[in-house]
This record gives sequence, structure tokens and C-alpha cells, in this order.
Amino acid sequence: MLAKTPAKPPEVSPEKPAENKFDRFHPEMPTIPGVGPGSRHARRGLGGIDPQRLLQIGGAVVVVLFIGVVTFWWTRSKASGKADPNTDSEVAEQALPAPPPANAIAPAHDGPTVAATVDELSKPWAAKKFMFVNPLTLEHINSMVIRLPGGGLWAFSLQGPFGRCELEFVTDLGVLASQYKYNASHPMVVNPCDSTVYDPMKVGAVGGNTWVRGEIVRGSSLRPPISIEVKVIGRSIVADSIE
Repeated sequence: MLAKTPAKPPEVSPEKPAENKFDRFHPEMPTIPGVGPGSRHARRGLGGIDPQRLLQIGGAVVVVLFIGVVTFWWTRSKASGKADPNTDSEVAEQALPAPPPANAIAPAHDGPTVAATVDELSKPWAAKKFMFVNPLTLEHINSMVIRLPGGGLWAFSLQGPFGRCELEFVTDLGVLASQYKYNASHPMVVNPCDSTVYDPMKVGAVGGNTWVRGEIVRGSSLRPPISIEVKVIGRSIVADSIE
């Protein structure tokens, strides 16, 4: 008898493992009460910062900048509005140009001219040349200012009233006697071209009721030298007008 071969048990296919629903690239966010998916995505897009918090920070920065600008403007306005401590006389004296050295003619410029300083003409018959600019014609005129006995000042044009001869101030009484034939007791102004002698201590008429210093005491000139108005401002002797 043939041996009976046992029947082959049927093949059972292995059971398919359950599908792993976990995605390591897109992890599932935990569920938070009151916060939906949309809110989580919105916060994630702003880097995790609340938009309301950003507005608060921005507002604080604007306020700080505004306070800084206002403080800077107020400080600058206060500094520029300070009063000048100088007095009117000091300001007037500072506005004048500095006087030139004693051995030089003062430079010409528009407006009042500093002819000399009070210290330079502190003694009687002290004299100094300077350049005066006629404010009307802007002509440059060689001039001189003399300290007279008694404290007065006399300034005049060194250009003769008529002609081109330049006047001279002579302090040597011997020269006045020998060269100009005039016995003087004090210095005189002379015209070397026509030997006219002008006395600084006297005044002479120039027509009508007008009188000027420097009366003619000898010679043929028609009038005294052309006078220049001077005044003392601070320690400066200032010439500002001509007749």
C-alpha cells in the first residue's frame, strides 16, 4: 500500500504591519484649547512675537526719539539766545579797526578811521599821520591829527586847500624863523611850496560865518587847512567826516 503523504498546510501570508502615521518632517502640533491652527501658523510666521507687542515697542521708540529731538532744539535755542555781556561802549570800541604802529600811516578803509590812540597823543603837540577816506567821494587823503595844549585835538588834510603841495608840521622853532621868516612860540603847520604858515592855536574864516582852525599868520594861501572831524571812542581817536 502506498504511504499516504500528509497534506501541505496552506501558506499563510504574513500579516502586513500597521501603517506608521507619524511624519518626522511634519510633526503634529499639540492641541491647545482656545488656539486654532490658523493662530499657530500666524505666530509662527512672525517669529513667535506677538504683533501687539511689536506695536508697543515701536511706539516707545518713537516717543524716545521725539523727546530727544525736542530737548536738542530747546538746548540750542537757549544757547543762541544768551545776551551779550559787553556794554555798548565796549562793542563800539571792538567794532573799530586796530590802530597802526606809531611810525606808520593808518590804513585806509570805508567808514570811520582810527587815526591814533589816546596814549600815542597823550602829550601836547604830539602828532600822527593817518590815511582818511572821504565817505562821499571815497578819496584817500593823507591827514594828520595833533594834540593841542589844553587837551584838544586838531585833525586836517595834509593836502593844501588849493594845489598839490603837501603841508608839514614843524616843531623846530629855529626852522620856522630861518626858513619861513616867522618867529613862533609853538609848533606850526606850513606849506613848503608858498611858505604859508598856519597857527594851530587860532581859527580863521573860510567864508560867511564859517570858521576853522589853522589861521594863516604868514603867507599867501587863501584859507586854513581842510579840517577833519575827530572824536574819542574808548582809547581810540576816530576820524569820521571832513569839511
